Amino acid sequence: MSHASLTLVEDREIKVRSLTYYDETQELIGKIFYPPTPKDTYSAIIVYPAFEGLSDFALDYAHDLCLQGYIVLAADIYGNAQSASTIPDCFELIGPFLQDRALVRRRAQSAFQALQLEPLVNKDNIGAIGFCFGGQCMLELARSGASLKAGVSAHGILTASRLQTYPIKSHLLILHGFADPQVPINDILSFTDEVTVANCPDWQIIMMSHAQHSFTDPKTGTFDPDLERSMGRVYNHQAAMRVKKYAMDFFKEQLV
Repeated sequence: MSHASLTLVEDREIKVRSLTYYDETQELIGKIFYPPTPKDTYSAIIVYPAFEGLSDFALDYAHDLCLQGYIVLAADIYGNAQSASTIPDCFELIGPFLQDRALVRRRAQSAFQALQLEPLVNKDNIGAIGFCFGGQCMLELARSGASLKAGVSAHGILTASRLQTYPIKSHLLILHGFADPQVPINDILSFTDEVTVANCPDWQIIMMSHAQHSFTDPKTGTFDPDLERSMGRVYNHQAAMRVKKYAMDFFKEQLV
C-alpha cells in the first residue's frame, strides 16, 4: 500500500493541490483541481475512487473533468491518501468499509462537506462520480439526503444497507455492465424500487452489453489476471469511453 502521488503531467494553467479534511479524527488527504479559466465561482465534482483508493486512474479522471471547467476533488476515502497496487491490499483497505456502511456514508459526506467549504465552489452546483466502491460512496451521499445535484455511478455497488435512505435530491445516472457478476440484475431491480420510494427527481440506468466489473480502468486485469477474471474484473475500452462521454454530457446538462 502507498500514499497517492500525482503522476500525471499538469497542464500549464491547471492548479492542483492537496486538500486535507477530516472524518472525526481521521485525516483525509484528497487532491483538488482548479480549471484555468478565471471565474467568480465554479461548478464542482467529486471523484470517488474504486477500491484501489486514490489511484492514478482517479486522479486522471479528476484532471479530465477539470479540463471541462469544473473544480474537481479526488476524494480520499481510506485516509492518509492510501492506495493499493495488489488485490489483497485492496481488500485489506476496503475491509472495514464492507462491515460498516455508516463509515462509507461518513467518508462520502466528508468529501462533500470539504468541497462545499472551498471559496470558489458554487455550493448549489456540486456533482459526483464514483467507480465500483466509489459508486457506492456516491450513492450513500445521495441516500443521506445531501444537496448533491448530479451523481454518476460507473459499475458501482448498488445494494442498499440498513441505513435510512432519506429523500434523494440528486439526479442520478447509473452506468453499468450487463455482464457484471458482482451486481446481479436483482440488485438493479431493487435499486430502482429504492430510488422510486425515495422520490429521486430523475434517474437513468444505462446497461453496457458484455461489460463486466471495473471495466473503465485500463489497469483492470493487470493486478492478478487469474484472480481478477474469477471476480469478473475485465477492462472494456468501448464501454469505458462511453462512460466518460455519458458522464461528461450528464454533468454539462445538470451542473448549469
